[in-house]
Amino acid sequence: MTKSLLIAIISLTLVQFVQAQTPHQTKNVQYRMSIKQFKAKYKTPLTAKDTLNFVYVNNDTMVIVKDYVRKPGASVPYQYKDSTFLDVYKTIAFNHYKDSVSKKTTMKYWKDDIAIFFSNSVDKKVKKKFMAFAEKTLQHVDSLSIKEVKHVEDSNYIVYYNDGFEYESRMSNYSKSDFYMHWNNKNQIYRLSIRLIKEDFFTPKLRLSELKKYFIKSLGHFQFNQSIDNNHFFSGSHDNDYQLSDFDTEIIKYHYSYGICKGTNLETFEDNHKKAKELLKNKQILLTFYHEFE
Repeated sequence: MTKSLLIAIISLTLVQFVQAQTPHQTKNVQYRMSIKQFKAKYKTPLTAKDTLNFVYVNNDTMVIVKDYVRKPGASVPYQYKDSTFLDVYKTIAFNHYKDSVSKKTTMKYWKDDIAIFFSNSVDKKVKKKFMAFAEKTLQHVDSLSIKEVKHVEDSNYIVYYNDGFEYESRMSNYSKSDFYMHWNNKNQIYRLSIRLIKEDFFTPKLRLSELKKYFIKSLGHFQFNQSIDNNHFFSGSHDNDYQLSDFDTEIIKYHYSYGICKGTNLETFEDNHKKAKELLKNKQILLTFYHEFE
């Protein structure tokens, strides 16, 4: 894990405790982080007085961060999801390399809006229906939108066929249709290309279905979960012509919700939810996640 990513995770996992108040009381806000994170970030030793304010959550000691000055950003209330939903979400959002499950596997997401460029070889009807599908999908996501651009240099997302210009050299020797994704050290996707092997999908309908599949997967480097019902897109089944169910939409909305930490690895994601659910048992505490503006 790089230093910059570690700092990002520490800042995002900082817990804000807001004590309950009446309308005429001043809000009492305390900022805490785990003792492990505190020792990694600060060199100041903890005192006996500090220990009097420790809070224990799931066997993790939370320490008050004194004189904490936050960078500009926004606090978002924790978004609760039950364990059944989270178990499925984790199999989709954390794309493990060669199916080898690792707690260090990270989630990926788009920070900036998608500016999509289509090569001239892409069928006009396919392009039109694809954009309608993409826009309908993202209308449920507050923090991400898509627009078509006419010049490739203005894009961060390219769709092309194998019989034209090769926009992504890393896929030039691919024998199957695929996409290639770039992300930074915060696991934010910043560029992507879809390359479709035209001969394998010889009708516009087949091409559209394949592009739909790659588009949804590219929203977070998602993978399919074949154990869920075939009516859902994320099952990987072709039975529904890759139409999104309410459950599929909820997965995407949750992935782009700021009521969770963004760009974390699986271990941090699970730890945050354990702590959050423990804190929710105390009705006097509101848990929020703070996201710095970039």
